[in-house]
This record gives sequence, structure tokens and C-alpha cells, in this order.
Amino acid sequence: MNQSLLVTKRDGTTERINLDKIHRVLDWAAEGLNNVSISQVELRSHIQFYDGIKTADIHETIIKAAADLISRDAPDYQYLAARLAIFHLRKKAFGQFEPPALYDHVVKMVEKGKYDHHLLEDYTEEEFQQMDGFLDHWRDMNFSYAAVKQLEGKYLVQNRVTGEIYESAQFLYILVAACLFSNYPRETRLDYIKRFYDAVSTFKISLPTPIMSGVRTPTRQFSSCVLIECGDSLDSINATSSAIVKYVSQRAGNRHQTPGAFARWAARSAAAKPSTPAAFRSTSISRPR
Repeated sequence: MNQSLLVTKRDGTTERINLDKIHRVLDWAAEGLNNVSISQVELRSHIQFYDGIKTADIHETIIKAAADLISRDAPDYQYLAARLAIFHLRKKAFGQFEPPALYDHVVKMVEKGKYDHHLLEDYTEEEFQQMDGFLDHWRDMNFSYAAVKQLEGKYLVQNRVTGEIYESAQFLYILVAACLFSNYPRETRLDYIKRFYDAVSTFKISLPTPIMSGVRTPTRQFSSCVLIECGDSLDSINATSSAIVKYVSQRAGNRHQTPGAFARWAARSAAAKPSTPAAFRSTSISRPR
């Protein structure tokens, strides 16, 4: 490997490639894993490096090299790739591996319009400090690679145009808990928040997409599945169409059904003309991914 290659750092400056630094990151990510070879990941990734490569691209190349080695005989590569991906996500979100203090993070995200301002109205700085004590950021390292990609693609608050990430998984979990229990008595709600956070972050319970991606943000629509009844009139059909568009755009999955004479007419039309789809039949619409 040519150690004279220049790499472009995240701040735009350039420096010589540091292979020892890459090795240290891989060594850290492989801690406690079985049947994983750091040298194999290095060999697979080094051949793709070029002069002027961005450090972010180096990290993504290493992640892919580890993910490509996942197999039935070596399943722990899924955790190696996941830890490398978590490292990369934190660098994108925070500019460093270590997450900031919870209160500082929430203040910054509320100012950017990414988090609901009610978080700062419902909780004091002291309460956020207590919640910070509940956090175990090492739990990020228990994700599989597939789970990290799901988080990155669907759940973490982000700018979907630029790809900028604004949070990590543990912040997601604790802030969902904080929002859900904000109206509980002050004397007991922190206990509920801790118990809920522990259950979600250790995978004892799972949450639907609208809650994972929406609670803590200004988007106040948390229904996962919505059933809409449509009547036999143009006004009802138009209202149903409008409701479907609004719910789908706010992450909800929809199912609507059309009872009565109009539905029977639509069914007969579909049977008579199989090449023409029947309008407003009972239909399932999935939430956007």
C-alpha cells in the first residue's frame, strides 16, 4: 500500500494517509468478536484507495469491505460492519465519536427546527441531565449491520436531501421516551422514561415507524396504520383521497374500503374489463420508506 497517498479530511484539509489509524479503528471495532480478520478487511479496502480520497469515503469503503465478508460461517462480520457504521454516523452527526451532552444536543436541534420545542418546555435542564445518566451509548454496538442501515435510512432525524445526520440511536430512544411520558407526574415520569428507554434500547420491545422517526420532531402524526371508510358520493371519495395523501406523507400506512353501491359497481366494472383497474377498490397503501 502506498503510504504517500494524500487524503482529504472532513474540514477540507489534506494529509498523508495514516494506515495505523485505520488499523486502530478496525481493532477497536473487532473487540470481542469471533472469527473476524482485520487484515482481510484492510486488504479488501486498501485496493480501492486513491490519491485525494476523502476520509469519509475511506470509512465507507472499510464498512463495505467488512459487510461483504458477512457469511453463515463468519456471522460476526455483521457486528464489525455495524460498529464501523455507527462510528461513521456519529462522526457525521457530531463531528466526533463521543456524543454531546443530551441537554446541549436538544437545545441545538430545537434551534435548528429538527426537534419539537416542547421538549425544552416540558423538561428542565436538571431533568435532561438525569436522563443523560440513563444513557448507555455502548448499546449502539449491539446493532447488526442490517439494523444500522435501517436506522440510517428510516429512523434517525436527518436532511434527506444532503444526507446530513443529526442524532444517534440512543438519543432517539431516550427522546421518544421523554415525549411519550411528558404529561406524567413529575415525581414519577423520569422512572417511566428510564424503564421505557432500557426496554427499547435493549430490544425487548420494538416501536412502529411513525413513533421511531416522528416522536421528538415537529411532525405530530404517530399513527402507524390507518383505516379509512369511503362513502358512495363524490364528496366522500374526494375527502378519502385527501386523507390518504395526508397520512401517507406523514409516514402512516393506509387501508381504505368503499362499502355500498359504488363498491359493487367498481367490482363489476373490474370483472367486466380486467385490463382496466377499478377505481377506489379496497386498497392497501404502505407508508413511504
